[in-house]
Amino acid sequence: MSKKVRPNKAKSIIAQPLFRSRQERPGKGKGSYRRQASQQNWEAFPFLGLLKKLP
Repeated sequence: MSKKVRPNKAKSIIAQPLFRSRQERPGKGKGSYRRQASQQNWEAFPFLGLLKKLP
């Protein structure tokens, strides 16, 4: 009789997405500028934003 092939438990645990290396974004300093975040609430003219809010 042949043995069943069983996966190595340590390898299967490390292969999970939890243990994948990820790049951390710096909060301050070099490389911390986020272009999308700075333009999130951008409006061409400030008074157009006020006109939208009035009933």
